[in-house]
Amino acid sequence: MGMSFINWIGFVMLVLALILNELFLGMTAWYELNLGAIVVGIVYLVVGVSLSLWPSPRDQAA
Repeated sequence: MGMSFINWIGFVMLVLALILNELFLGMTAWYELNLGAIVVGIVYLVVGVSLSLWPSPRDQAA
């Protein structure tokens, strides 16, 4: 069970989200609810998790 290029992209997206989250939480506080940013963040995380869990063609045993 190896990781394909798509899995690595998803993994890098999740690590980048973690780093950016720590940077923005350290710089600002959430004084107002920014619904657009929350929706974009959730979609970004869903795409990152989906790509990191995407099955590789090499893992398919017929």
